[in-house]
Amino acid sequence: MLRSSTSMMSAAMRKSAYRLPNRGLSYSVIGGPSTVRTAKNILLNRNAAGGIDRILQRFKIGGERLKLSRMIMLALAAMALEKQRQQALQANCEALKQERSLLDYEKNEMSYLQRLGRSLRALRRIGVLTCLFIPAGVLMPVAYATQNVAPRISDVTWEYILYGIEVAGPTFIKLSQWASTRSDLFPAEFCLRFARLQDATRGHTWSATETTLIEQLGPDWDQKLEIDNKDPIGSGCIAQVYQGKMKAATGMKKAGEEVAIKIVHPHIREKVELDFYILNKLTRFLESLPRFNFEYLAMSDSVEQFRQIMVPQLDLRCEAKNLEKFRIHFAENNRVEFPEPFDHLTSSNILVEGFCRGSRIMSYANPGAKQQDREDLAHLGVKTVMEMLFMYDFVHGDLHPGNIMVFRNKEDELSMNLLDCGICVEMGESDHKNLINILGAFIKRDGLLAGKLMVDTAKHKNATDDDVRLFCEGIQKICSDDLDNNFLEKVGDYLADICDLACRHKVKLESKFINASLAVEIIEGLACKLHPEMEVQKVALPLVLKAEVMHGIRKAKDISWGEWFTNLTGGAKQD
Repeated sequence: MLRSSTSMMSAAMRKSAYRLPNRGLSYSVIGGPSTVRTAKNILLNRNAAGGIDRILQRFKIGGERLKLSRMIMLALAAMALEKQRQQALQANCEALKQERSLLDYEKNEMSYLQRLGRSLRALRRIGVLTCLFIPAGVLMPVAYATQNVAPRISDVTWEYILYGIEVAGPTFIKLSQWASTRSDLFPAEFCLRFARLQDATRGHTWSATETTLIEQLGPDWDQKLEIDNKDPIGSGCIAQVYQGKMKAATGMKKAGEEVAIKIVHPHIREKVELDFYILNKLTRFLESLPRFNFEYLAMSDSVEQFRQIMVPQLDLRCEAKNLEKFRIHFAENNRVEFPEPFDHLTSSNILVEGFCRGSRIMSYANPGAKQQDREDLAHLGVKTVMEMLFMYDFVHGDLHPGNIMVFRNKEDELSMNLLDCGICVEMGESDHKNLINILGAFIKRDGLLAGKLMVDTAKHKNATDDDVRLFCEGIQKICSDDLDNNFLEKVGDYLADICDLACRHKVKLESKFINASLAVEIIEGLACKLHPEMEVQKVALPLVLKAEVMHGIRKAKDISWGEWFTNLTGGAKQD
């Protein structure tokens, strides 16, 4: 009886040892290593026949192989679910972009009266802006002439310019925020004065905030959120932020948890849409001028793309989705964090998110800051943006210093909290691959390849063969004449030269290349303030190579097995 039981168990084990690996995931093993050890002890205690050790070893190997197969399957399933979640986030955000019926001043199917009303509103907006900036035009030459005699006039002039920009609205504030980070392009006094716009623009009243809270969260909003101080802790061009607490526990959020509450400024949407309508008409007029070749700078395309990424910022649900996407991308990075959005309290005009403590990054640009800290933050900021651009194709488009908070993590390392993710730049796989190839060619100083790629990826080609050749040779000359620098370290200088070549040789640049370059230029300006000697190439080049490999793998995955076998056999015959 004992021999029979042993034989039956051995046969079962032999079946598991040989059939499980062959059938892969069709079978499962009940138990683990402890089960194997227990069975072994029982058999040895019963003086089982020799060879059981070998059978058990095979059984253990088969179980381990099966366990590995299951681990691989679970990993693939997790990857698929993660990709599905990211696609859902993207689809949801795209739906939100189109959900709100914003004042679309580019619609052609308007009636005559609607078009007339649109034109009148645009003319009124132009009149307001003209009246707003005429005094600045008068004060500036006077202030310049009397700066040594009456410096007070200069202070008044700067204050009025800042006031005019704030009143003009978000479009002008965004441009000024970018300019204030470019200390290498603009005078130091300009950057110092305009730095105020990074986190301290004019806000709205508490009564307007309370009206929005009631409209979006209901009359009992104060039973959900607690705002002790009615003065905002920060005000941007789109919204202002209050510090508060959760009044009641909901879901995973406990009562008393600190939150930041962002409220959109009232009556801001029409101002933004009117500005982009005017900018679009202005750029089209400039592109229509003969002999200037402005159309090859893709100005109207850049304005339209900027409009497409800025208008969704007016709906704070899009920012919540962007935050979730960034938190997924940087989940394994303990030095880069993003606030957690509270979806159940977020609406089109209100965003509730986790409160982030820390100090402004520009406090480390002061002479008293440690040099090592300055270098560490410059390296971390550049690497973070390069990963967004090259690895994830999802770039924070508003990374001025006011949106970067610095703190120390649990390992006592300097870390960053990135705020205000309403503006994000995403190109899509095809355009992202083209951008990687172009930037990779620039970094490798292959100007001929970079020029050819820029021509090949252009959607409108009016250049002759001679124009294309001269353009590519001009790009190569730029790379050869500036051996001491690199594209990613001098984006502004390179971009100006490239635009000049494009105008002269009628090569229309892609707006996405220009916008991505400007995103790099913003962080370049910030890094220049923290660590002027930093070599961006050492950070960027490994990520460019990784991105090239990533796109190569994707291309290989798209090839069918039949094509792969044909290419393989065809290559073998040629060899």
